[in-house]
Amino acid sequence: PAMAEYIASLSMSAFVMDYDHNAPDADFLAKTHQPFFRIIREAQPELPILLISKPDYDKNPPMAQKRREVIRRTYEAALAEGDQHVWMLDGQTLFGQTDRDLCTVDGTHPNDLGFLRMADVIEPILRKMLREEEQP
Repeated sequence: PAMAEYIASLSMSAFVMDYDHNAPDADFLAKTHQPFFRIIREAQPELPILLISKPDYDKNPPMAQKRREVIRRTYEAALAEGDQHVWMLDGQTLFGQTDRDLCTVDGTHPNDLGFLRMADVIEPILRKMLREEEQP
């Protein structure tokens, strides 16, 4: 909560909530993801927020899917509450379709190729989010 409150106090144009890897397991993620999001949303109700699940999906697909569903629940709950400033990106798409195993230095942390592929997917979504926020 303290980190979410600090982040919520910052002046931002958008927030990419790539919190999945910071949770030690899916149960911890389930207990903390939505509360983290809500702290930021309550402080900044119109801030564009992009929720992202972990990109190293191939390492343990059943666990990655469980974690992705936690993030999807946060996203769907926000939509159900009328939030029009939240988006979700499935992290499995971040490393592309080919040579996914070449995108990290250790199976977890992205290398140059991994970061490039992530940027190629995230950048157009951020542009769209910011454009939609500018419209009256």
